Amino acid sequence: MPDLTEPESPQGASDDVTAATPSEEEAVPTTESSNPMLDVHASHQPIHTWKDFLVHIAAIAIGLLLALGLEQAVEWMHSRHQLQQARKELSLELEQNKQILQKNLEQVGKIQAELDRDMRVLHEHQASRTPTSAKLDYSWIFYRTPDAAWEAVKQNGSLSLMPYDELKANTYIYEVFAAIMESADAFNTAIETAGAIARRSPDGNLSHSDTEELITATSEAQGKLAFTARLLRFEQNGLEQSGREFARSTSTAR
Repeated sequence: MPDLTEPESPQGASDDVTAATPSEEEAVPTTESSNPMLDVHASHQPIHTWKDFLVHIAAIAIGLLLALGLEQAVEWMHSRHQLQQARKELSLELEQNKQILQKNLEQVGKIQAELDRDMRVLHEHQASRTPTSAKLDYSWIFYRTPDAAWEAVKQNGSLSLMPYDELKANTYIYEVFAAIMESADAFNTAIETAGAIARRSPDGNLSHSDTEELITATSEAQGKLAFTARLLRFEQNGLEQSGREFARSTSTAR
């Protein structure tokens, strides 16, 4: 009889399936095999003793002192730059005023000579009762003193950074400037009034009352001009003093 046996199952295929199926341990990756992330925490070491407490307080105090010192250094640098800028602007303005001063001194000399001549003509006319042969001259030129830089440094607080002597010299000279402008305005009014009286009689045939009035107006203009000239001398001295204080302050700052 023939031998009926079951065909042999292919063992190789079964083994391949088993080999191809990963084990449970191999399929699930473990967290232990991955690289751990760097985790940094601040130290929370408790303070146990008075020594630790004092060290902690000292560290805080030193940090605050360093912060305050840095802030003060920044403010000092800012103040120094602000003062240097103010000095530069004032120096330029005062130099400009020196040039204007020389022009005003020249103009004052010319106007004084013209007023003296006008007064002689008027007295001659008053004595002779004849028309004036010479033309009366009441023209004038006066240059204003600039003070924009001074007003700027007063508003931005730079004056509080100046040494006392430097501040005193600058304050004095600019007060003189203001007084000169006030005096010059009063003189301008007086000489314009005299000129208006003189123009009443273009031909020089002034009436007796006009002559008396014009002599008075001319005399008033002479007085106001003389006071303005005195203030200009004060200005000259003040500019020289301000220049010395500026040179001394800048040399000290270096």
